[in-house]
Amino acid sequence: MRWPGHRFALALFAGVIIVWLAVMLVVMRQAALPPEASGPMLAVFEPGTSQEEAFAAITRANARPVRETALAFIWVVTRDEPGLAGALEAEGALGAYRELPISPTIAGCIAVVDQKIAVYTGI
Repeated sequence: MRWPGHRFALALFAGVIIVWLAVMLVVMRQAALPPEASGPMLAVFEPGTSQEEAFAAITRANARPVRETALAFIWVVTRDEPGLAGALEAEGALGAYRELPISPTIAGCIAVVDQKIAVYTGI
């Protein structure tokens, strides 16, 4: 049996994935905080980085770990002095990004509703 349509579908799927990865690479590079940034942020380490390695890098950068996310290689950290993003990158972080407005561990309708209620009620 020959299925020529499947070969086209697989090539189209592979092409879409490759284009998506390239676009995401550019978007993530542009979204990264400048080295002098401080305050609460997401510290993203290489996937596969253990919790212990990430925690050690965070403390070496003189950052205060706030919490970890659902992924062990992404942490929420903070520091008031300028230069936190640069210090994290010097310790091996792939990048530093502003924290998401909702927690990725509970993302969905409930998180959005809770956030809107908190805005309106001042909680």
